[in-house]
Amino acid sequence: MNLLICDDDPVFGEKIQKMAVPFFASKGVEVQVRVCTSAAEAEAVPELEQYQLAFLDVDLVSSSGIALGRTLKQKNPGIMLVYISAYLEFAPQGYTVSAFRYILKEHLRQTLPVCLEEIYDELFIRQKALQVEVHREMVRIPYDKIYSLESEGRRVLVFGEVPHKALCTYYGKLSDLPQELYQSGFLRVGRSAVVNMRYIHKILGYKVQMVNQVELSVSRAGYAEIRGAYLEWRGRFGNA
Repeated sequence: MNLLICDDDPVFGEKIQKMAVPFFASKGVEVQVRVCTSAAEAEAVPELEQYQLAFLDVDLVSSSGIALGRTLKQKNPGIMLVYISAYLEFAPQGYTVSAFRYILKEHLRQTLPVCLEEIYDELFIRQKALQVEVHREMVRIPYDKIYSLESEGRRVLVFGEVPHKALCTYYGKLSDLPQELYQSGFLRVGRSAVVNMRYIHKILGYKVQMVNQVELSVSRAGYAEIRGAYLEWRGRFGNA
């Protein structure tokens, strides 16, 4: 898991790191941490789309932590934000960017362990996710963030809401995807694509059109069966 910490007090940022890393290690989750001391430094972190969690100070010296959170969400809609501040009055602002939790600095030792348990449950227990190896690190992508998986040679590209921008790329084959994926509403539409049926707009003319306007080819040989499977799923679950 990739964790971003941004606090203009490097000592406090390190304190969060020293509490979070051992916690996740005790759960069998390896954590890669990037600690930043400014919003500009945080926004410049490479591959932000691969970060699952961010701890942000609300009142940064050079910028607002709320503005930083909004920028992070634009780059990575799936990132979980936790705000930490010395001032309770900032709390309502945190929820304008769908913050997961808000913690007061003076209560960190009491509240952060509870928060970490809730984060773990949300990321690793409640959410079904595809786990793949990217650059020798294990990455989890929640199923509901995946629009399609497309094969390209020996690689699989995982796409989300933003058209043509891969959430990640890993070495593998579509045939090796877990059966649970298909049981969770995914459908193979051809040799080189698997799609999340909840994000299909329509299947017509040997094409599947996703709600983000991306079009993918449907196998001509299996067209009737594929379209039938989608219509059956839609009849059972609608747009759920």
